[in-house]
Amino acid sequence: MRKIKLLSATALAVMLAFGVNTASAAENYDNVSEEEIARAVVNVLKKDPKIAYDALVKFNKDANEQKAESEKELSGLEKKVAEVLMDNPPIIVGALQIYQQQEEQKKLMEEAEVYRQYAKEINRAELFAGNPDGKFTLVEFFDFSCGYCRQMAPRIANIIKKNPDVKVVFKPVSFLSPNSELAAKAAVAAHNQGKFLEMYSGLMAERVINEPAIDKLARNLKLDMDKFKKDYASNETRNILQSIKATADKIKMKSVPTLVLNGLPLYAVEEIQLQRAIDVLREASGK
Repeated sequence: MRKIKLLSATALAVMLAFGVNTASAAENYDNVSEEEIARAVVNVLKKDPKIAYDALVKFNKDANEQKAESEKELSGLEKKVAEVLMDNPPIIVGALQIYQQQEEQKKLMEEAEVYRQYAKEINRAELFAGNPDGKFTLVEFFDFSCGYCRQMAPRIANIIKKNPDVKVVFKPVSFLSPNSELAAKAAVAAHNQGKFLEMYSGLMAERVINEPAIDKLARNLKLDMDKFKKDYASNETRNILQSIKATADKIKMKSVPTLVLNGLPLYAVEEIQLQRAIDVLREASGK
């Protein structure tokens, strides 16, 4: 019964897309064959697959309010359209899938435009490793308390080793834990002594990040501890992290790790995917 109600709601939506006056549908379309209706329905849903989605949303809303369209008397053509949809459910499923794909593509394009708009800020190398003059720039927004970011750390390190023409820009944010900020400050302070990557890798390997663990790492890296502690607590370090957070907010970053390659969002997490994306850019640039 629920399927019939949904199909009836979809039938009504398709009818409206036809521009049909449903009140006179029975009189004007009694002789229309099921095959003709099926072709028309497919054509309408191909042109505007959102119809099926809107019908589903409306049906759920009406059902919740106990005002489903199927409680009303359907016209002859509405019944025929509903029967066609009942006999061919892939029509609706296909329309919903197409609409979902269109919406995802639209979202990706909108996201890419936002990244393009803020490309200069995204690529700003407050913290970086690899070739400072790299032809290709890989940016990672990450959180030191993020498990996925911990998994990403050795992959990023390998990318740096294997690609001498790549600069990797690191953007630590503190979304998940107060300790993330402690680690981010330590990373900035280590960067000031040319040991960012070592501190980054060490922090990512720590099970628990706290000030004693940070102090131990800094000593093991043979950093100038007076300078390290001064930089760790400095306004300059705080400003760098606030600038990174501001950039993350501008691009409406919702999760970590978030990767950006030459200004465009990169939807890849495995090392082989990262390497392939870089190779494709390299091949495209002829370098």
